[in-house]
Amino acid sequence: MLRRGFLLVMAGFLLTLPALAQTRSGPVFTVSNVAVDATAQSAVQARDIARADGERRAFRTLMERLTLRQDWSRLPKVTDSDLLGLVQDFEVTSERSSTVRYLATLTFRFRPEAVRRLLRDHGISFTETRSKLVVVLPVLSSGNRVMLWEDPNPWRAAWSQQPLNEGLVPMQVPSGDLAAVQAIDAQRAAKGDKDALAEIGRHYDADVMVAQAALAGSGDQRTLQLATTRYGAGYSDQSWASSIKANPKESDEDFYARAVAAVVADVLEAWKSATLQRTGEQATLIAVVPVSNLRDWVVVRDRLQSVSAIQRATLLSLSRDGARVEIHYVGDPQQLQLVLSQRDLSLAQGDADWTLSARGTGQ
Repeated sequence: MLRRGFLLVMAGFLLTLPALAQTRSGPVFTVSNVAVDATAQSAVQARDIARADGERRAFRTLMERLTLRQDWSRLPKVTDSDLLGLVQDFEVTSERSSTVRYLATLTFRFRPEAVRRLLRDHGISFTETRSKLVVVLPVLSSGNRVMLWEDPNPWRAAWSQQPLNEGLVPMQVPSGDLAAVQAIDAQRAAKGDKDALAEIGRHYDADVMVAQAALAGSGDQRTLQLATTRYGAGYSDQSWASSIKANPKESDEDFYARAVAAVVADVLEAWKSATLQRTGEQATLIAVVPVSNLRDWVVVRDRLQSVSAIQRATLLSLSRDGARVEIHYVGDPQQLQLVLSQRDLSLAQGDADWTLSARGTGQ
């Protein structure tokens, strides 16, 4: 039989889960690298003006991060006084000043519950579910060459220079270490070789996205044909296609950076659509959590704590085989399966109850 202490740990966790999952401020509610620059009659006045401006722009960035593009025109307008209750704190990462000018880079952290309440009060659906890490493989076709790790690869360089780790879909471009190079090359990435993609995914413990760009033309006639596919657990493979034309006298660096931004926007919008929390979509299901020891339960507990879609979990029964848990959540079962998969939790439907288990445990 399971030890009494183990049962008490499980029961105690379930009673405190909602507070842990709903109140923590993490990377989703943090906006970094906000550059500010203001001039006034004194450095102190310039600093205050710059900080207020940065606060407004950071909040707008957060609002656009959490919501669909189609809702941006009706996002709530807030005053500086309103922001006092929405900003948790801020941090200065670098600063310079003169007698009349202030320049800095700031990081703002916002209060999750206050932001949620504001959006709900305005009837705007949002998501705060963060995807697991996505490893990006930038494959460039130019003439007869197909490049991934080869240099120069301006497409890969453009991805490497973008801040990709903040927000709902954190991304990383591999450094080209020996293990990555051995796991996959440009041809296998372009063809969507499942074994090679799985290997690179295991190496980084991440989903994999192949971002292909085919360059045609030269000078102001340059065009990039973009074809992107995200491979991962918890959903069907997702694909996007578009094209980017060079602007007059646009540099290669700006051209490729604009293409990266277009791909990222597609990926983010698809992720938000898949995980959007709509007002009134509360639901309940009962899941069996098979555990054989305390470690297995701790793994499930720790992963569940970061799932904001779960509002409450109630312990129904315990046995030597595990626990039966009633889960109150926002969304539909398919959305719950998706967001749980991002925490390496598998939710499967059985004849009577659902089964919730953690990948990577001894089960």
